[in-house]
Amino acid sequence: MRFFVAMFSHETNTFSTLRTGRPQFEAHDLRYGGEILEVYRGTGTCLGGMVDAATARGVALLPSVAASASPAGPVTKDVYEEVTERIVADVRRAGRLDGVLLDLHGAMVPEGAEDGEGPLLAAVRDVVGPGVPIGVTLDFHANVSDEMVARATLLHGYKTYPHVDMAERGREAAERLLEVAAGRLRPTVAFRRPPLLPPIAGQLTARGPMRRLHDLAARMEREPGVATISIFAGFPLADIRDAGLSVYVATHDDQALADRLADELVATAWEHRREFLHTAVPVREAVARALAADGRPVVLADIADNVGGGASGDGTEVLRELLRAGAREATVACIWDPAAAAECARAGAGATVTLDVGGKVDDRHGAPLRLTGRVRAVTDGRFVFRGPMNRGLEGRLGTTAVLEVEGVKVILISLRRQTLDPEIVRAAGIDPLGEKILAVKSTVHYRAAFEPIAHAIIEVDGPGLSSSNLARFAFSRVRRPIFPLDDL
Repeated sequence: MRFFVAMFSHETNTFSTLRTGRPQFEAHDLRYGGEILEVYRGTGTCLGGMVDAATARGVALLPSVAASASPAGPVTKDVYEEVTERIVADVRRAGRLDGVLLDLHGAMVPEGAEDGEGPLLAAVRDVVGPGVPIGVTLDFHANVSDEMVARATLLHGYKTYPHVDMAERGREAAERLLEVAAGRLRPTVAFRRPPLLPPIAGQLTARGPMRRLHDLAARMEREPGVATISIFAGFPLADIRDAGLSVYVATHDDQALADRLADELVATAWEHRREFLHTAVPVREAVARALAADGRPVVLADIADNVGGGASGDGTEVLRELLRAGAREATVACIWDPAAAAECARAGAGATVTLDVGGKVDDRHGAPLRLTGRVRAVTDGRFVFRGPMNRGLEGRLGTTAVLEVEGVKVILISLRRQTLDPEIVRAAGIDPLGEKILAVKSTVHYRAAFEPIAHAIIEVDGPGLSSSNLARFAFSRVRRPIFPLDDL
């Protein structure tokens, strides 16, 4: 068996002013050919799962390109066309194929369009024809379009948020594709998209409505004839027509079964729609609670300034309040500010500097802070994820500096990255277990690795473009009416 494999992934926040071009992909991940197999093999990623499953089954993989960038504004037309054309050209050059494996996101919005993945899948389908199966992994937050469903043979969405099952989904995609290629599986698909736009912080799968839905789906997947079920919570901060929750059920040659199960899942999601609504703690109250706590570390989750949701990552309001309240033994991880990091690096470890920090991207994340502090450390920003998310994969933050101001340590980074692993803190020379307060810019992903070490977690209702208060955003393109934007 010969399978083609590629990745093209971006989660687009259409409210962001940060364009996502080639430099943003280069800063995060842009690899070609055999390097993909070496870098991703054995890692806790979809590509890692695909590679490991294919190797175990004796499948020859033909790697093309792996491209991903931190969530931000729309993907520029030039890089979208470049990566898409590279994938399509490589498929055309690959010769005889038994299957195609694509690791996509599902919420990519290119400039001038709303759906990044559907046209890509259509282009690949045009080359391989109707007889070659295409297996696709999609992010839990995918805004699934009708064209994605029509052009792919099977879609496989993550079942966890935080996303700790990416490798499992990659393995599943490879194994199901083998079954289709061998003629043992003839997928029949039911797809539903109810008028439901769940806020991000209400989507976690450990409890609440998503836990209920995934428990139901797990029972359904044990029924004879069911191939795979995905419940996509959707990415609400992509203001496009098809944003929101969707349900995908694939069975073995049984359309009636697929339809029945999909309808039951949608009915359950709708019945419990109000449970997706989410509230957090105002900044001043959150910091006061953290200071009053009797254990350590207390994690302050700055959920509205999450790079992983397309926010700038340079918000200052939590830091401002920590300093105002006289916090000590506190770390803010991280503030994206290449200029401030570079200024600290030029001064060197041990130097005292006065500089403006954060608040430089837009007016949605707090104003810049004029700070005087000591440069505690300067590093190259390289680390390895310990997981459970992205386990074994190398991460890069670019030039990184730790600025200590009146007992508060601020990790300044040059490449935008969500703080979802304590290794980011450790790589800056700080022991997260020794801190009284850890302020992390993340909405839910931080829970996978920080929750086991946290004395307490407080979700902060600060400003930012990843807020779960959807009333803060001026939606214009999403289909209406839709809950909770409309009282349905």
